[in-house]
Amino acid sequence: MFSDYFVKLEKNIIKKFKSETSKPARDDGKTAKGKSKKEEIPNNKELKDALIKIIPSHLKLDTLRLVDSSGYSPDGVDFIIYKEYFPDIKKMLGGKIPSELVYATIHISSNLNNKGLHKALNNVVQSRKVDRYIERETASPIIPAFIIAYNTTYSFPDLKEAIIDYYITRSISSDFETEIITILNKGIIIKNWREKRSYIALETGKDTLMWFFILMNEYLDVNKDESIDLRNYIKQSERYNEY
Repeated sequence: MFSDYFVKLEKNIIKKFKSETSKPARDDGKTAKGKSKKEEIPNNKELKDALIKIIPSHLKLDTLRLVDSSGYSPDGVDFIIYKEYFPDIKKMLGGKIPSELVYATIHISSNLNNKGLHKALNNVVQSRKVDRYIERETASPIIPAFIIAYNTTYSFPDLKEAIIDYYITRSISSDFETEIITILNKGIIIKNWREKRSYIALETGKDTLMWFFILMNEYLDVNKDESIDLRNYIKQSERYNEY
């Protein structure tokens, strides 16, 4: 019964994705929305609505940006999972959430081919730079980064090799690696923390979303230090009269 819920949810996500990306092209080779079929970005509303239902109730998921106290706000983050410290926190910072309140980032790819994989992995690297260059007494905790793809052109052994090759050839620190890559209805690639530069591939088929749910929530089930000094996010240099 538990797995049936996720099988149905995953089918609905994939069905919506296929209906969006299979719209007939116009005579100029573009879709009705004017985007090239090769460059068409999927509507992730169905996926977003599904993910909202399967994260802890004390957390939020949205298409907001995250920002650290230095002002760095990475591109390429599709969803963030965060604690809504104040109801209007996103309005206070112009649609951005302080990194101290962010529990995870999610990066979406329509197809993990060579180009799509490199783009997704690079987006994770950029998100990992949050809080990395701020002077603090203690090191900032790493914000987990998950990649969700609708499809891939790789076999699982080749995908593992391509991921590791990307990091090695670019001399990217293991701190900047993604934790989980999920290919809907196909399988999951999981970072193996016991070994450096190592991943485990599981061909989970129709149970993929269920296992992503379980693994993702293991990362979200942490006692995160949510203390935040909002003074660090005030960048004005106003001088006020003092009496």
